[in-house]
Amino acid sequence: MTTPDESWPLIEEAVFHLFDDLTAENSGDHVALGPPLEELGWSDIEAEYPIPACELLFRAQGRALAHTDCLDRVMLAELGPVLDEPVDGVILPTPSSGDVPNSTESAVDGVLLGPLSSGRRLAVPVITSSGGVSVGVVDSDDVTGTRMDTFDTSAHWSRVRGPLDVALLPASAEWTRAVAAARRGLATELLALSDEALRLAAEHVSARQQFGAPIGSFQSPRHLLAEATAVLEGARALLSQSWRYGGSESAVVAKIAAGRAHRAVSDATLQVCGAIGLTLEHDLHRYVARGFQIDALGGSYQHLEARLAERLFDIDPPGSALPALVACAD
Repeated sequence: MTTPDESWPLIEEAVFHLFDDLTAENSGDHVALGPPLEELGWSDIEAEYPIPACELLFRAQGRALAHTDCLDRVMLAELGPVLDEPVDGVILPTPSSGDVPNSTESAVDGVLLGPLSSGRRLAVPVITSSGGVSVGVVDSDDVTGTRMDTFDTSAHWSRVRGPLDVALLPASAEWTRAVAAARRGLATELLALSDEALRLAAEHVSARQQFGAPIGSFQSPRHLLAEATAVLEGARALLSQSWRYGGSESAVVAKIAAGRAHRAVSDATLQVCGAIGLTLEHDLHRYVARGFQIDALGGSYQHLEARLAERLFDIDPPGSALPALVACAD
């Protein structure tokens, strides 16, 4: 992975400002990033720093609570080798399906991030009769979309259904890479949301006073936030390694850790902020709700943990010791 040079902080600042502006100007609308990124000369930045650039977009999205096509972009970059025409979005598996497509060889069924607008070309992953994954491309005018009832009410997700009568191209390896890239991106966004929730909680416990002192000076809130921060930093370290070395298994572990970290941070920050943190007038609920919403994509941390456990027990017979995952030398 190419290490950014001394100009990188300026790039980060420009991207953060871009996402803040997009959020302020579009009021929750789903935004295509292509045009605004090109104004920053993003193609050159991405060519020189492909991994840091991708990570930065998801970090900025979480920080700004933006709704963009980040996830579509990163998945289409992996699916590109099997797509022979421009594509605008990806029909994702439903949250309950994890990374297993719901579409069949004759019917589209899945989730599109954002509204289903006319004139778009959408990639549809399909589980074939042989058990592999193929991809077809449909026109958005040939399917129907219904807005889903989402935990994060600001998120517009569409349940897309319709006939599938297009050529299907084998894409098992490409789909695996696309899902891994998506999980790394989502994990990055989850940690950015957690960072902002902790920031809000720290501001609250510094300003709120009881018995003539800030509540942040008392042991209970300090310990809660410290423990949540420790979980968050552990997840950040795992995610950093996944970005650095790639791989589908490391992406699963990184997303599990990020989902658990977001849950730990949400529990701690809601507790130390008290009733105000649960109200619509406070921003904390926005980072909590958004995190639980996106954690469901590509498999929630509970879903992925269960799958890993099943794999471990499939490898080793019941009653035997589980294999050591980490060895410590004396």
